[in-house]
Amino acid sequence: MLSSSIKSIDFVKSVEIVPSRESGTEDLLKAADMLDGRVNALTCPENPRGSPGIDPIMALYIISSERNIIPIPHITPRDKNRVYILSQIETAAKVGIRNFFTIGGDPINPKYESREVREIDVMEIMKLVKSRENTTVGAALNPYREVEQEIVGAKLKSGADFFISQAIYSPEYLEKDWIRRRNFKLLAGFLPLTKKSQVKFSQNLGIMIPEEIRERLLNSDDIVSTSVRIITEVFDEVKEYVDGIHIMPLGHNEVAAQILETI
Repeated sequence: MLSSSIKSIDFVKSVEIVPSRESGTEDLLKAADMLDGRVNALTCPENPRGSPGIDPIMALYIISSERNIIPIPHITPRDKNRVYILSQIETAAKVGIRNFFTIGGDPINPKYESREVREIDVMEIMKLVKSRENTTVGAALNPYREVEQEIVGAKLKSGADFFISQAIYSPEYLEKDWIRRRNFKLLAGFLPLTKKSQVKFSQNLGIMIPEEIRERLLNSDDIVSTSVRIITEVFDEVKEYVDGIHIMPLGHNEVAAQILETI
């Protein structure tokens, strides 16, 4: 399904794969085997947390070329100029990848003593992607921002075909009138937690966790099971008016598989 479009899937189940920094591709293949048959699509971030990593186009090509999974590599303007971004798009097209997800990218890890590039922004990247025929491009939707409706409108004008929401822990953030009346494809984003310290980590990312949910997580004897239950509960309330689910398990792909088994 390398060249299939995410737009052709009625209800999308996707997971973000985070490759390890170890040599070899065993971790990628293991993740793909675990999720094969459970997902329609896999995404892969580009240098997450501002640290060097495998190119997401390469990573996703390795694991999806012989599977019934749509690969959706991230493209960020953080580290690259226009020429390099065009090169990425050309590389993806060469191997049959035609779905992309654009995002600003995490700040660069200070230990690398490097500078951001950002010659162009996310809007320009989407325009570059859409300049090629038969391409599909997605973007992030932050349901916590007051001005998000206007930002989404600008992204739609730049060519966005679908959106993935920032992780939610309460259905209210996707129940806003403008979201429910939208004319675009939207996947509800979820970030399952595997340890209690990630509650604060999530909040530092700008994710709103209601006090009741926060207490459930922090007082849990099994935070993984509690996190899975919360995600299942929230998704059950929003599933009728979204177009899919996107899970960001931070490398814990077995947790993503567990969630997908329950929905």
